Amino acid sequence: MSTKLIIKNTIILFVITLVAGILLGGAYEITKDARAEQERKTTEKAYKTVFADADTFEDADYDKDGLKSYLKDNGYDEDTAYIDGVVEAKSSSGDSLGYVITATDKNGYGGDITFTLGITADGSITGIEFLTLDETAGMGMKAKDASFKNQFKDLNTADYDTSIDSFSANGIDAISGATITTKAVTNGVSAGVLCFNYLTGGAD
Repeated sequence: MSTKLIIKNTIILFVITLVAGILLGGAYEITKDARAEQERKTTEKAYKTVFADADTFEDADYDKDGLKSYLKDNGYDEDTAYIDGVVEAKSSSGDSLGYVITATDKNGYGGDITFTLGITADGSITGIEFLTLDETAGMGMKAKDASFKNQFKDLNTADYDTSIDSFSANGIDAISGATITTKAVTNGVSAGVLCFNYLTGGAD
């Protein structure tokens, strides 16, 4: 192949790559707002699923660095489980009913597992709802089943064992063939419970 042909092919490839990059970038910008809106709706739906009694959800005001240190002292950090955000669940009259905490565990079988966790003001867990779950079909994905999720419902934070891999101690039955997923979800709930304790002054 001649040098001239090599240069020509290189230029053609460069132009094709450049145009493809511009088109992809343009598509990303065009759909960015729509995707952000869809994510917002999905998150709000998850809030309402775990805290049906709430009329509004407002960003909670708390010391994020202080919470991060508290979680780390209890065995949870960016490599295990952490808190993505916290909103306060309120009634139509503005009274605080509790919190919805978004938690992520890094150690699911398929990667990150993110979900919302509702906790009432008196420390009762109202439920969990997944935002990100990419576990094995027919096994870890069974975490979405009500039979698994409802095991956390009505547990009280005062009695919840927040130590690592404490699903048995909390009376949580492991998903058959998906112990890793079970541990990841339980640890995420543990991080959420610790967050609640921190927010309500129950931290040791």
